[in-house]
Amino acid sequence: MRKAIHNTLILLLLVTTTWTALTATALAGDISVRASLQPTGFAVDQSARLTITVSGTSSAGPEEPHGDGLQFFSQGQSTQMQWINGKSSSSVSFSYLVQAVSPGTHTIEPITINVGGKTYRTKAITCKVEPAAATPAPQSGRQGGKPARPPSSSRLRSGEADQIGFMHILPKMETVYAGELLPFTVKAYFRQGMRVTINSAPRLTNNNFILESLDKKPVQSEDIINGTPYSLLTWNGAVSAVKQGNFPLEVDMDVSLLVRSRRRPSSSMFGSPLFDDPFFDNFFSGYTQKDITLISEKQTIRIKDLPKKGKPIEFTGAIGSFSLAVKAQPTVVQAGDPITLKMIIQGSGNFGRVQAPVFTGNGNNWKAYPPSAGNLEQTEKATKKEFEQAIIPTRPTIRQIPPVIFAYYDPDSEKYISLHSDPIALSMKEVSAPVSKQVEPPTVQPQYSQQPEQPAKNVSGAALVPIHTRFGKGVDELQPLYQKLWFQLLIATALILLLTSLVLLRRKRRLAGNPELVEKKELTRKIETLLTQAQEAMQSRDSRSFLAISRQILQQRFGLIWQIEPQAICAADLERRLETGSPLVEIFKKTEHTMYTGEELSTNEMEHILQIVREEVR
Repeated sequence: MRKAIHNTLILLLLVTTTWTALTATALAGDISVRASLQPTGFAVDQSARLTITVSGTSSAGPEEPHGDGLQFFSQGQSTQMQWINGKSSSSVSFSYLVQAVSPGTHTIEPITINVGGKTYRTKAITCKVEPAAATPAPQSGRQGGKPARPPSSSRLRSGEADQIGFMHILPKMETVYAGELLPFTVKAYFRQGMRVTINSAPRLTNNNFILESLDKKPVQSEDIINGTPYSLLTWNGAVSAVKQGNFPLEVDMDVSLLVRSRRRPSSSMFGSPLFDDPFFDNFFSGYTQKDITLISEKQTIRIKDLPKKGKPIEFTGAIGSFSLAVKAQPTVVQAGDPITLKMIIQGSGNFGRVQAPVFTGNGNNWKAYPPSAGNLEQTEKATKKEFEQAIIPTRPTIRQIPPVIFAYYDPDSEKYISLHSDPIALSMKEVSAPVSKQVEPPTVQPQYSQQPEQPAKNVSGAALVPIHTRFGKGVDELQPLYQKLWFQLLIATALILLLTSLVLLRRKRRLAGNPELVEKKELTRKIETLLTQAQEAMQSRDSRSFLAISRQILQQRFGLIWQIEPQAICAADLERRLETGSPLVEIFKKTEHTMYTGEELSTNEMEHILQIVREEVR
């Protein structure tokens, strides 16, 4: 009895082992990968679906798709297993929505897929993207020209796009003079959670104002209005008016929204109200990029002309509040020598209308050249404009440089103001005239002494070279240059430097011929570039790009160390090869997780990750 039971157990064990082996063999069959795009042609305002299918396994790790001018949005994955006539097969599919940034022919690069430590690549896919779809053409029986096309973007004023966002322009004043600087603030609000891309800076919608300045980058913050959270972008700038009248001040801005398209209602005979539920839109609808132009509310600004009464002759259009400082160099000259006047205008106002002060020198005493165009310097504390002008005194009797005058209009006091610089003292050197008569030689007897006679200084008034009364230093013999010790040392030093350069050049060529060293240097340069890109992505708060770059840095680093293809490295490789609890494994897993979930990281988290990655690669 016991023997029968023993034989039965052995038979069951053999059957189980055989079945397990057959199942494992079937599941671990030939691996094949395939990528397909449906449709291969679509409009720029539509999307296509990219499907990556891996047959022969139920687990795979694809890299993120890439393509010039294309954007990819993960839609998840699905696994399928089949049993047919005792044979099993399995496959896993990854789905992405594809959108194009611009029309044209685009190529989806081969996608790298890691299966069980092995790397597979799909074929490249080419797609053709058409411009945004036009409205239907007129019927063949109708007369008319080309079909009308919709506008490239929807223009939404504040109040018309409450579900998207709105924009305000806030001028500091409602009444200004023509040419006066009008500061303003632009605030753009977007509902949090929306995928918005800013395509342009705020711009004026009419020609009644001139944009003098605008922040290059907006200040990002958050605000809550009526219980709804908004992302807020703030720009500060200034405009100036051109002419008198009442004009609307208005700005607009181009943005792009990524919105989910609703499915069309089912019209098949098997249609069911169950599948018309909005819940299923998350699974079967795509994304559409919608271009929108936000327009601020109009702010009416009253523009006044400058008064004609009391306008000085020197006034050239400057409006604001200014101060004047003048320097001259040199101040000790002869008649005919040039003097440089440095004139500095400092203050607040429209410096675009600030011109050089007027030099008041008399034409009989002074010759003045046109001043420079002016050099504008702006700092956080002050703004100033510096001019230079060359002047020449024509008479030796001049004792001071006359003042310069700068006139401007002060809108606060509503009157013209003329600034006069103080006269600058000037010292004129006299030009010595030549002596008309000859100097008689002395009649006394010459006396010899140990000291040589000093030559007469400028006796005739002319710049004559004095006559040398002593011989130069004498030598016993003439020695050629090449026999001198200092020259020989110089030649020896030059030869040593030449030999050193040749040795270094030969070493450089030898190192260049070492493929491993060249590869290591190239990798070092590439990693430095990626670290810089990661730093920029962190500063711009683009966590998706930041994690993708961090993942690429780790792949490049360990690809060289482990001598495998960098794109084939996955989190499983790091877990197997690195120490238990290594933070790099968690970082790598986080990059793969965020790639599919779209999770956003805070700035502190990105700084922590970048610090760990930088310490590892260096």
